[in-house]
Amino acid sequence: MPSDDNSFGFVFCGGGPAALGPIITASRSGRLDALLDRGIALVEPGPIGPGGLAHYRIGANSLGGPFMECLDGLEDGTALAALRDLPETRRLRALADEHPPLSVVAPFLARLGAVVAGFLEEHPRCAVVRERVTGIALRDDGVRVTTGDGRELTARRTVIATGGRPQADFAKAEIVPGLSLAPHQERVRHSESFIDARKDLPGAGGKVVVVGGSHSAWSVVHLMLPAVDEITVIHRTGIRLFYDSADRARADGYAFDPVLDVCPVNGRVNRYGGLRGRAHELARAALRLPGSDPLPVRLVQVDTPAARQAAEQALAEADTIVMANGFEADLPPIRHADGALFTAATGPTGTVVNDRGHLVDAHGTAYPQLVAYGLGAGLAPSKEVGGEPSYTRRADGVWLYQHDIGEVVLDDLLNHVTTTGETQR
Repeated sequence: MPSDDNSFGFVFCGGGPAALGPIITASRSGRLDALLDRGIALVEPGPIGPGGLAHYRIGANSLGGPFMECLDGLEDGTALAALRDLPETRRLRALADEHPPLSVVAPFLARLGAVVAGFLEEHPRCAVVRERVTGIALRDDGVRVTTGDGRELTARRTVIATGGRPQADFAKAEIVPGLSLAPHQERVRHSESFIDARKDLPGAGGKVVVVGGSHSAWSVVHLMLPAVDEITVIHRTGIRLFYDSADRARADGYAFDPVLDVCPVNGRVNRYGGLRGRAHELARAALRLPGSDPLPVRLVQVDTPAARQAAEQALAEADTIVMANGFEADLPPIRHADGALFTAATGPTGTVVNDRGHLVDAHGTAYPQLVAYGLGAGLAPSKEVGGEPSYTRRADGVWLYQHDIGEVVLDDLLNHVTTTGETQR
């Protein structure tokens, strides 16, 4: 514990995969001591490690192997290296080349979280606070974070990775100009209601419309088949499938843009936006690619007046409408030094942060004191993070938190010293 119990270099709000990512990155890259010596308070009321995905009813959208790559290259005898031989790791390793259920991934991440918590609890300048964050206040010299037990933690900067929540007014969202869910809002549910086991699973039958083409949208399709008569998937852009290489995509009969849809870093097709695992299989079948089995799934891409009319009819006839338009960051209340409420900027892809993860307010100003990322506030693809040029949403995922995004955030925490607002460009 620090000599001043309430003063730290950084306060990490949240203890899931996103919050732990930079700490794991530091351990892998030999910078753990440099990070911990700054002083970290990690504030998390629940289990440290798996975050919300421990409650998801779906499978991972990556193979099992990448979850364990955080253990690669570590010296034997270190705390993280010891995870290689645990039962949770062996069970996940058996599914290294498959898309494992998140119920298998979560115990491994819980073990990983226990090791990270141990780093913090053993360091004289760090602490783990088993409480929730109730508020953040900006100060001239940093931030003050208030916890559920009334404790006030001061720090130069705070890392906010507290998960996501459905975007505001999702039930009345406009899909494209002239096509809105507002007339049908009483029948609209968010995809989270189906995916998260902590939610009461809504009853659904008859005709269902799923709005969106992402992994969560197709996860809902998977959960609802074959209990419904018909599913219509309304999407704005083409259905994006992931492939390890352009050659594999071509061999599968999948049409893609060889420049815009290919990641320049590793040559993968739709590296971030592409569907994987079971979602890939379902979408591939709906696209009627060679060798796929027929499904009672109809695709409507709303890019023409005729398609919009078909989508409107499907919405009008649907018994249940599922909105899978993503999340925004579940931020705690944030206030300026004068007590005025901080309003974060939001857009079609969630809460806005800049390329370093600095939270942006509604006026377009980025605040280095507030580093936010994770579900609902991911970093946009960049030269450092990679990704296909056609991907315009936010990048998130456990592997990214521990590698590319983790590197960006860690570098910023260790090297960025400014605490005044900066204009977002």
